[in-house]
Amino acid sequence: MSKNKDPNSLINIQHDYIYNKIKSIQQPKEIYNLVIDKKVETILYKTFTKEQLLRIVASVELIASERRKNTYMTAIYMVEQSIYNLKCIMADVTTKRYKRGMTLFAYQDEDVDPKGTKFFNNKFLANPAVVDYLTYIGRINFEYNAVETRVFLTDDKTANSMPIYYNKNVLNFVMPQIKQVAKCLLNVMISMEEYPFIRFYRPVDANYDAKRLPELIADEFQKQMDEYCRSNQNYPTPEVSAKTRSILLITDRTIDLFAPLLHEFTYQAMAMDIVQSLEREGVFKYQSENEKGEVNDVEATLNNENDEDWVNLRHLHIIESSELIVNKITELVKNNPLMIDRSKASTSSDLMYIVAHLKGFDEERRQLTLHKTLIDKCLDINASRKLAEFAADFEQTCCADGVSFEGERNKHLHDDLIVLLARDDLHINDKMRLILIYAYYRGGLIRADFEKLIKFIGVDDRHITGLMERCFNNVDKLGFQLFKTDIKDKPFGKQYFHTINNEGTYNTSRYTPGVKTIMQNVAKYSLDREWFPYFRDIPLDDEVVVTEPKGSNAKKDLQSSGTLRNPRIKASWASQTGTSSSNLSRYGGGGGVGGHKQKQRIFCYVAGGITYNEIRSIYELSSSLNKEFYIGSESILRPRDFLIGLQNLSENKTLEALDLNIVKESMKSEDIPDFLYNDGSSSIPRPIPRQQMSGQVPIRGAGYPPQHQQHQQHQQQPHPQSQPQFGQVSSFQQQVEQQQQMYAKAHGINHESGSSSNGAGSTSGHYKKRSSKSGGGGGESSSGSSPAPPGGGSADGSGSSSSGKRSRLKKFFK
Repeated sequence: MSKNKDPNSLINIQHDYIYNKIKSIQQPKEIYNLVIDKKVETILYKTFTKEQLLRIVASVELIASERRKNTYMTAIYMVEQSIYNLKCIMADVTTKRYKRGMTLFAYQDEDVDPKGTKFFNNKFLANPAVVDYLTYIGRINFEYNAVETRVFLTDDKTANSMPIYYNKNVLNFVMPQIKQVAKCLLNVMISMEEYPFIRFYRPVDANYDAKRLPELIADEFQKQMDEYCRSNQNYPTPEVSAKTRSILLITDRTIDLFAPLLHEFTYQAMAMDIVQSLEREGVFKYQSENEKGEVNDVEATLNNENDEDWVNLRHLHIIESSELIVNKITELVKNNPLMIDRSKASTSSDLMYIVAHLKGFDEERRQLTLHKTLIDKCLDINASRKLAEFAADFEQTCCADGVSFEGERNKHLHDDLIVLLARDDLHINDKMRLILIYAYYRGGLIRADFEKLIKFIGVDDRHITGLMERCFNNVDKLGFQLFKTDIKDKPFGKQYFHTINNEGTYNTSRYTPGVKTIMQNVAKYSLDREWFPYFRDIPLDDEVVVTEPKGSNAKKDLQSSGTLRNPRIKASWASQTGTSSSNLSRYGGGGGVGGHKQKQRIFCYVAGGITYNEIRSIYELSSSLNKEFYIGSESILRPRDFLIGLQNLSENKTLEALDLNIVKESMKSEDIPDFLYNDGSSSIPRPIPRQQMSGQVPIRGAGYPPQHQQHQQHQQQPHPQSQPQFGQVSSFQQQVEQQQQMYAKAHGINHESGSSSNGAGSTSGHYKKRSSKSGGGGGESSSGSSPAPPGGGSADGSGSSSSGKRSRLKKFFK
């Protein structure tokens, strides 16, 4: 499996940023122990393998774990600057667990955690023992979860963020959440060396409580960015100012209420939506046969950006994905004629049997088996739930304002809905979705109509009121008045941004999310200023001319602008002579990727959750336009998640019932475990008395002396243990010795001639555009381009190897 080498991948950018930060503070021939917390652990092991980490440090340990005493090692603490973590470091100082310490605290504005900042200044830095112990205090902007090449989340614990913003019971946590979002966005920008223009969604004539949410996030992000620039006067650097300035658009879930309700028929969206184990646990459970004929239970996650098959297939229609995976299996069999008997292969199932017994190709065989099994599973579930056969056409027609795939207006959608609701083979969740989609199309319904429609679902009468209260009543909190007071009332007028594409697509995939349309206009500087104003800085005419091709309608965006961009910002960029962000100050500078000509980067943040069709749109825009697009949120919503989110907006939902991560984080104890005060030098840790943190002497000015001076001071001090004492506890010490040998070999310690690898990827592109001649019924969108089929998608033998089941299902996709 080849590594994803895309230089614009968020995962690769985050990897290189963290790698460079750690390497920049290390000294030659020193042995380092990387100490992390749980939150950092999640991010670190998403971007690094254990082998990669052990090439730059000797070991990695959790700060709250029972760690042994290693007085020959220097600890690098890469943790959040929380009171809990600061106390853990102070415990290490008390027990003299390491020779010395260095910190790379996760950057955050002082207002994000005022209590923690006060503890840091008044107790942590005021302790002379801490001052003697630490040789470096730095900051690192890496706290965001890069889940895909172009997708990031604020954390990995928030399954559904809708209640945080739209439930009045969570009102006290809205601003703390906004601060966390702004911190995440700041980290993304600093690690990517960007200083963006900010735009935000401001719905005109809106009348709901959360209407100013995007503006509040924009305001907080601008404040944190300004504070970062004040603390790091070399940012923005000349390298940043030389690039085309990026754009950050901030919006929320109310911008498109159709997107989270529609069933998407691309491979990734279907798998994550309708395969239960993936939808609820994030794991696909299936059975696979090996070359010995043994059937094993297998579990797989679909989050590997190095899996070329997954990356190339995930945004294709499920029918195209099925055809291409069969083509690739056929090609594998064709290219290895001496290893198998092709005469026995008449169906795709036969091909899978052959692949299972094909000797060698273990990794390729495993990936092909995974995707073929999962695609077949999606097609089976789709057939049983009648999603493509009945529901999809109705959904797409409602989104198209009643116009069918054939271009005719359907005047009987109400009757079609009743027929669908009466079917026994449609899930209740699917029926609820159809009612909501129809209500959006109609601009609202009277309450009596909702009650009649719910009766067709087949639920008991006593459940009708419950469904009304728990689900439909909460839609108005998202800015859509679902209930009319009178049948003669005008339909509720909501501005929609989505488009319908009938050309070169399936009847089930005509809908193009509003985010795609909006981001296209952002890139062309043609987005409506009234609905999407700039926050403070506005691009100058010459900047737009530089970034836009001839004939662009970018001038629309510059009409009626009151003032141009802040001249102070322009002047500071023009006169910038400071050092590069890669040259770290005491509190850490910028840093990131560079060295190649970069396209303009355009970011979208959707508060309240993003959908898989919106994620797909971002990849399509990156392929079709000469810019790099990224999207982020707190969570990824499937149709079922959106319905649950609506129910969680009810006022009877308490904080305990909602089980939100931000609430649990605020209730965490600041007391650290007693075992951290153990000596830790023997196999059974020996407790030593806690020392009082007395004699708090304030640290002068900037704090610590330069790093090389600190290093000299420590060299002059006698070490209680000049060499590691191996052999006391064999299993642990052997592991440490192996790690040290790996580290020494990588860094040339003990006069070895080996040199370390920087792990930098090549700048060659990772994504392949699907050829316009490839089969499968055309692309998903007129403005997007799909990846090429893996292995070239040779048509050789594809007709004979197609299964009957695929042929039967294909008729539902016109």
